[in-house]
Amino acid sequence: MADHAPDHVPDGAVVVPPGSDRAGAARGPITRVGLVVHSGRDPSVAMARRLVEGLVRHDVDVVVAAEGDAPEAVGVPVVDAGFTDDVDVVLSVGGDGTFLRAAHRVRDGGVPLLGINLGRLGFLTEVDADMVDDSLPRIVAGEWTVLERDTLDMVATDADGVRVGTGWALNEVSVEKSAREHMLHMDVLVDDERFTKVGADAMIVATSTGSTAYALSAGGPIVSPHLASVLVVPVAPHTLFDRTLVTAPHQRISILVATEQEDAVVSCDGRTPFMVPPGGRVEVTGSDVPVLVARLHARPFPALVRATFRLD
Repeated sequence: MADHAPDHVPDGAVVVPPGSDRAGAARGPITRVGLVVHSGRDPSVAMARRLVEGLVRHDVDVVVAAEGDAPEAVGVPVVDAGFTDDVDVVLSVGGDGTFLRAAHRVRDGGVPLLGINLGRLGFLTEVDADMVDDSLPRIVAGEWTVLERDTLDMVATDADGVRVGTGWALNEVSVEKSAREHMLHMDVLVDDERFTKVGADAMIVATSTGSTAYALSAGGPIVSPHLASVLVVPVAPHTLFDRTLVTAPHQRISILVATEQEDAVVSCDGRTPFMVPPGGRVEVTGSDVPVLVARLHARPFPALVRATFRLD
Protein backbone atom coordinates (compact mmCIF):
# COMPACT_ATOMS: atom_id res chain seq x y z
CA MET A 1 0.00 0.00 0.00
CA ALA A 2 1.21 3.47 -0.78
CA ASP A 3 2.32 5.54 2.18
CA HIS A 4 2.63 8.93 0.51
CA ALA A 5 0.26 11.56 -0.82
CA PRO A 6 0.25 11.60 -4.65
CA ASP A 7 1.34 14.67 -6.57
CA HIS A 8 -1.97 15.45 -8.27
CA VAL A 9 -4.29 15.69 -5.25
CA PRO A 10 -5.47 19.32 -4.88
CA ASP A 11 -3.81 21.30 -2.09
CA GLY A 12 -5.34 20.47 1.26
CA ALA A 13 -7.07 17.25 0.21
CA VAL A 14 -6.97 14.50 2.80
CA VAL A 15 -5.79 11.08 1.62
CA VAL A 16 -7.37 8.34 3.70
CA PRO A 17 -5.61 4.96 3.58
CA PRO A 18 -7.55 1.69 4.00
CA GLY A 19 -8.56 1.09 7.59
CA SER A 20 -9.15 4.75 8.39
CA ASP A 21 -12.45 6.60 8.64
CA ARG A 22 -10.95 10.10 8.71
CA ALA A 23 -12.52 12.69 6.44
CA GLY A 24 -11.48 16.06 5.10
CA ALA A 25 -12.03 18.53 2.30
CA ALA A 26 -9.78 20.08 -0.30
CA ARG A 27 -9.03 23.81 -0.31
CA GLY A 28 -9.47 25.89 -3.43
CA PRO A 29 -11.26 25.38 -6.75
CA ILE A 30 -10.17 22.99 -9.46
CA THR A 31 -9.18 24.10 -12.96
CA ARG A 32 -9.19 20.98 -15.17
CA VAL A 33 -11.35 17.86 -15.20
CA GLY A 34 -11.03 14.65 -17.20
CA LEU A 35 -14.01 12.54 -18.24
CA VAL A 36 -14.17 8.82 -18.97
CA VAL A 37 -17.53 8.13 -20.63
CA HIS A 38 -19.40 5.02 -21.70
CA SER A 39 -19.81 6.70 -25.07
CA GLY A 40 -21.74 3.78 -26.56
CA ARG A 41 -24.75 4.68 -24.42
CA ASP A 42 -26.82 7.76 -25.16
CA PRO A 43 -27.66 8.47 -21.47
CA SER A 44 -23.94 8.52 -20.61
CA VAL A 45 -23.16 10.95 -23.43
CA ALA A 46 -26.08 13.16 -22.40
CA MET A 47 -24.87 13.20 -18.79
CA ALA A 48 -21.32 13.97 -19.91
CA ARG A 49 -22.55 16.96 -21.92
CA ARG A 50 -24.52 18.13 -18.89
CA LEU A 51 -21.40 17.92 -16.76
CA VAL A 52 -19.37 19.79 -19.38
CA GLU A 53 -21.90 22.63 -19.44
CA GLY A 54 -21.79 22.97 -15.66
CA LEU A 55 -18.01 22.77 -15.45
CA VAL A 56 -17.45 25.29 -18.24
CA ARG A 57 -19.78 27.73 -16.47
CA HIS A 58 -17.33 27.54 -13.56
CA ASP A 59 -14.34 28.22 -15.88
CA VAL A 60 -13.10 24.63 -15.63
CA ASP A 61 -11.33 23.09 -18.62
CA VAL A 62 -12.63 19.65 -19.61
CA VAL A 63 -11.11 16.83 -21.66
CA VAL A 64 -12.44 13.34 -22.39
CA ALA A 65 -10.44 10.12 -22.62
CA ALA A 66 -10.10 8.37 -25.95
CA GLU A 67 -12.30 5.56 -24.68
CA GLY A 68 -15.31 3.78 -26.16
CA ASP A 69 -17.14 4.20 -29.44
CA ALA A 70 -17.46 7.96 -29.91
CA PRO A 71 -15.84 10.08 -27.19
CA GLU A 72 -15.90 13.08 -29.55
CA ALA A 73 -19.69 13.16 -29.05
CA VAL A 74 -19.09 14.72 -25.63
CA GLY A 75 -17.96 17.90 -27.37
CA VAL A 76 -14.59 18.49 -25.66
CA PRO A 77 -11.02 17.66 -26.70
CA VAL A 78 -10.31 13.91 -26.85
CA VAL A 79 -7.02 12.93 -25.19
CA ASP A 80 -5.27 9.57 -25.19
CA ALA A 81 -1.62 9.75 -24.07
CA GLY A 82 -1.20 12.20 -21.22
CA PHE A 83 -4.90 12.15 -20.33
CA THR A 84 -4.23 12.79 -16.62
CA ASP A 85 -1.65 15.55 -17.17
CA ASP A 86 -2.65 18.66 -15.17
CA VAL A 87 -6.04 17.14 -14.32
CA ASP A 88 -7.35 17.72 -10.79
CA VAL A 89 -9.97 14.97 -10.83
CA VAL A 90 -11.39 12.46 -13.30
CA LEU A 91 -15.12 11.76 -13.49
CA SER A 92 -16.31 8.41 -14.80
CA VAL A 93 -19.76 8.57 -16.39
CA GLY A 94 -21.54 5.23 -16.50
CA GLY A 95 -21.61 2.26 -14.17
CA ASP A 96 -19.01 0.30 -12.24
CA GLY A 97 -17.58 -1.06 -15.51
CA THR A 98 -16.86 2.47 -16.71
CA PHE A 99 -15.35 3.27 -13.32
CA LEU A 100 -12.97 0.32 -13.67
CA ARG A 101 -11.87 1.46 -17.13
CA ALA A 102 -11.32 4.93 -15.72
CA ALA A 103 -9.31 3.50 -12.82
CA HIS A 104 -6.93 1.91 -15.30
CA ARG A 105 -6.54 5.32 -16.90
CA VAL A 106 -5.78 7.27 -13.73
CA ARG A 107 -4.03 5.04 -11.19
CA ASP A 108 -0.45 5.61 -12.30
CA GLY A 109 -1.03 9.35 -12.66
CA GLY A 110 -2.15 9.61 -9.03
CA VAL A 111 -5.35 11.48 -9.96
CA PRO A 112 -8.51 11.09 -7.83
CA LEU A 113 -11.44 9.37 -9.54
CA LEU A 114 -15.09 10.13 -8.84
CA GLY A 115 -17.87 8.03 -10.35
CA ILE A 116 -21.15 9.37 -11.74
CA ASN A 117 -23.48 6.40 -11.51
CA LEU A 118 -25.79 5.63 -14.42
CA GLY A 119 -25.76 1.89 -13.86
CA ARG A 120 -27.77 -0.39 -11.61
CA LEU A 121 -25.20 -1.42 -9.02
CA GLY A 122 -23.00 1.32 -7.66
CA PHE A 123 -20.37 -0.03 -5.29
CA LEU A 124 -17.61 1.99 -6.96
CA THR A 125 -19.48 4.99 -8.30
CA GLU A 126 -20.30 7.86 -5.96
CA VAL A 127 -22.86 10.30 -7.37
CA ASP A 128 -26.23 9.13 -8.72
CA ALA A 129 -27.75 10.97 -11.68
CA ASP A 130 -30.28 12.82 -9.55
CA MET A 131 -27.48 14.17 -7.32
CA VAL A 132 -25.39 15.75 -10.08
CA ASP A 133 -26.76 19.30 -9.90
CA ASP A 134 -26.23 19.50 -6.14
CA SER A 135 -22.83 17.82 -6.32
CA LEU A 136 -21.29 19.84 -9.15
CA PRO A 137 -20.49 22.98 -7.06
CA ARG A 138 -18.75 20.78 -4.50
CA ILE A 139 -16.78 19.03 -7.22
CA VAL A 140 -15.65 22.37 -8.63
CA ALA A 141 -14.69 23.55 -5.14
CA GLY A 142 -12.59 20.42 -4.62
CA GLU A 143 -14.66 19.41 -1.60
CA TRP A 144 -13.94 15.73 -1.53
CA THR A 145 -12.21 13.17 0.59
CA VAL A 146 -9.61 10.97 -1.12
CA LEU A 147 -9.64 7.28 -0.21
CA GLU A 148 -6.91 4.85 -1.18
CA ARG A 149 -8.20 1.60 -2.69
CA ASP A 150 -5.72 -1.27 -2.79
CA THR A 151 -4.78 -2.88 -6.10
CA LEU A 152 -3.14 -6.15 -7.15
CA ASP A 153 -0.13 -6.72 -9.40
CA MET A 154 -0.13 -9.80 -11.62
CA VAL A 155 2.63 -11.58 -13.56
CA ALA A 156 2.02 -14.71 -15.63
CA THR A 157 4.69 -17.05 -17.03
CA ASP A 158 4.69 -20.20 -19.12
CA ALA A 159 6.12 -23.57 -18.12
CA ASP A 160 9.65 -22.36 -18.96
CA GLY A 161 9.33 -19.24 -16.81
CA VAL A 162 8.95 -16.94 -19.82
CA ARG A 163 6.64 -14.03 -19.11
CA VAL A 164 3.40 -14.18 -21.11
CA GLY A 165 1.44 -11.36 -19.48
CA THR A 166 1.36 -8.71 -16.78
CA GLY A 167 -1.29 -6.42 -15.38
CA TRP A 168 -2.93 -4.98 -12.32
CA ALA A 169 -6.44 -5.01 -10.90
CA LEU A 170 -8.63 -2.90 -8.64
CA ASN A 171 -11.27 -5.62 -8.29
CA GLU A 172 -9.82 -8.98 -9.24
CA VAL A 173 -7.48 -11.16 -11.24
CA SER A 174 -9.34 -14.13 -12.71
CA VAL A 175 -7.87 -17.41 -13.95
CA GLU A 176 -10.54 -19.25 -15.94
CA LYS A 177 -10.89 -22.38 -18.02
CA SER A 178 -10.85 -22.03 -21.79
CA ALA A 179 -12.60 -25.32 -22.57
CA ARG A 180 -16.28 -25.20 -21.71
CA GLU A 181 -16.58 -28.97 -21.28
CA HIS A 182 -13.61 -29.37 -18.90
CA MET A 183 -12.68 -27.96 -15.52
CA LEU A 184 -9.38 -26.18 -14.93
CA HIS A 185 -6.92 -28.00 -12.68
CA MET A 186 -4.74 -25.74 -10.56
CA ASP A 187 -2.38 -25.74 -7.59
CA VAL A 188 -2.75 -22.80 -5.21
CA LEU A 189 0.35 -21.62 -3.32
CA VAL A 190 0.76 -18.94 -0.67
CA ASP A 191 4.30 -17.54 -0.46
CA ASP A 192 5.49 -20.63 -2.39
CA GLU A 193 3.91 -22.95 0.20
CA ARG A 194 1.41 -25.29 -1.44
CA PHE A 195 -2.09 -24.69 -0.08
CA THR A 196 -4.30 -26.97 -2.16
CA LYS A 197 -4.97 -28.57 -5.52
CA VAL A 198 -8.32 -27.72 -7.02
CA GLY A 199 -10.36 -28.35 -10.13
CA ALA A 200 -12.82 -25.58 -10.86
CA ASP A 201 -14.27 -23.35 -13.56
CA ALA A 202 -12.02 -20.51 -12.38
CA MET A 203 -10.03 -19.03 -9.53
CA ILE A 204 -10.48 -15.42 -8.50
CA VAL A 205 -7.91 -13.38 -6.57
CA ALA A 206 -9.70 -10.25 -5.37
CA THR A 207 -9.12 -7.15 -3.29
CA SER A 208 -11.51 -6.12 -0.54
CA THR A 209 -12.97 -3.66 -3.04
CA GLY A 210 -13.52 -6.53 -5.47
CA SER A 211 -15.28 -8.66 -2.86
CA THR A 212 -18.60 -7.22 -4.05
CA ALA A 213 -17.91 -8.00 -7.73
CA TYR A 214 -17.03 -11.33 -9.42
CA ALA A 215 -15.91 -12.83 -6.11
CA LEU A 216 -19.33 -12.22 -4.55
CA SER A 217 -21.14 -13.94 -7.42
CA ALA A 218 -18.87 -16.95 -6.85
CA GLY A 219 -19.94 -17.18 -3.20
CA GLY A 220 -17.18 -15.13 -1.58
CA PRO A 221 -17.74 -12.91 1.45
CA ILE A 222 -18.58 -9.22 1.50
CA VAL A 223 -15.49 -7.44 2.85
CA SER A 224 -15.25 -3.80 3.85
CA PRO A 225 -12.89 -1.87 1.54
CA HIS A 226 -11.34 -0.40 4.71
CA LEU A 227 -9.79 -3.83 5.38
CA ALA A 228 -6.52 -4.53 3.58
CA SER A 229 -6.93 -8.15 2.43
CA VAL A 230 -6.73 -10.45 -0.57
CA LEU A 231 -9.40 -13.07 -1.27
CA VAL A 232 -8.80 -16.34 -3.13
CA VAL A 233 -12.17 -17.63 -4.32
CA PRO A 234 -12.77 -20.83 -6.34
CA VAL A 235 -15.60 -20.76 -8.89
CA ALA A 236 -17.73 -23.92 -9.09
CA PRO A 237 -15.02 -26.10 -7.53
CA HIS A 238 -15.10 -29.87 -7.94
CA THR A 239 -13.37 -30.45 -4.62
CA LEU A 240 -13.85 -30.14 -0.89
CA PHE A 241 -12.08 -26.76 -1.07
CA ASP A 242 -15.11 -24.59 -1.68
CA ARG A 243 -14.38 -21.75 0.70
CA THR A 244 -12.63 -18.40 0.34
CA LEU A 245 -9.04 -18.08 1.52
CA VAL A 246 -8.22 -14.66 2.97
CA THR A 247 -4.59 -13.50 2.96
CA ALA A 248 -2.63 -10.30 3.54
CA PRO A 249 -1.69 -8.02 0.62
CA HIS A 250 2.04 -8.63 1.11
CA GLN A 251 1.63 -12.37 0.62
CA ARG A 252 2.18 -13.85 -2.85
CA ILE A 253 -0.60 -15.96 -4.32
CA SER A 254 0.53 -18.34 -7.05
CA ILE A 255 -1.85 -20.31 -9.25
CA LEU A 256 -0.12 -23.10 -11.16
CA VAL A 257 -1.96 -24.36 -14.23
CA ALA A 258 -1.67 -28.15 -14.37
CA THR A 259 -0.15 -29.84 -17.41
CA GLU A 260 -2.01 -31.90 -20.01
CA GLN A 261 -5.06 -29.66 -20.28
CA GLU A 262 -6.20 -26.63 -22.21
CA ASP A 263 -4.85 -23.10 -21.71
CA ALA A 264 -6.13 -20.94 -18.87
CA VAL A 265 -7.64 -17.53 -19.63
CA VAL A 266 -6.35 -14.71 -17.41
CA SER A 267 -7.70 -11.18 -17.10
CA CYS A 268 -7.51 -8.22 -14.72
CA ASP A 269 -10.82 -6.50 -13.95
CA GLY A 270 -12.31 -8.21 -16.99
CA ARG A 271 -10.00 -6.35 -19.34
CA THR A 272 -8.32 -7.86 -22.42
CA PRO A 273 -7.68 -11.52 -21.56
CA PHE A 274 -4.66 -13.57 -22.53
CA MET A 275 -3.78 -17.26 -22.46
CA VAL A 276 -1.51 -19.03 -20.00
CA PRO A 277 -0.46 -22.47 -21.29
CA PRO A 278 -0.48 -25.70 -19.27
CA GLY A 279 2.38 -25.70 -16.78
CA GLY A 280 2.19 -21.92 -16.54
CA ARG A 281 2.02 -19.83 -13.41
CA VAL A 282 0.02 -16.74 -12.37
CA GLU A 283 1.46 -14.77 -9.45
CA VAL A 284 -0.55 -12.08 -7.67
CA THR A 285 0.62 -9.74 -4.91
CA GLY A 286 -0.64 -6.54 -3.37
CA SER A 287 0.54 -3.44 -5.21
CA ASP A 288 2.22 -0.37 -3.75
CA VAL A 289 0.14 1.86 -6.04
CA PRO A 290 -3.49 2.45 -5.00
CA VAL A 291 -6.39 3.87 -6.94
CA LEU A 292 -7.42 7.21 -5.42
CA VAL A 293 -11.19 7.38 -5.04
CA ALA A 294 -12.82 10.77 -4.47
CA ARG A 295 -15.79 10.80 -2.10
CA LEU A 296 -18.25 13.64 -1.63
CA HIS A 297 -20.63 11.89 0.73
CA ALA A 298 -20.08 9.98 3.93
CA ARG A 299 -21.63 6.65 2.94
CA PRO A 300 -20.88 3.95 5.50
CA PHE A 301 -20.10 0.64 3.83
CA PRO A 302 -22.92 -1.29 5.58
CA ALA A 303 -25.42 1.32 4.39
CA LEU A 304 -24.08 1.07 0.83
CA VAL A 305 -24.42 -2.72 0.86
CA ARG A 306 -27.91 -2.47 2.31
CA ALA A 307 -29.04 0.03 -0.32
CA THR A 308 -27.40 -1.77 -3.24
CA PHE A 309 -28.89 -5.14 -2.40
CA ARG A 310 -32.15 -3.68 -1.04
CA LEU A 311 -31.78 -5.51 2.25
CA ASP A 312 -34.39 -3.40 4.05
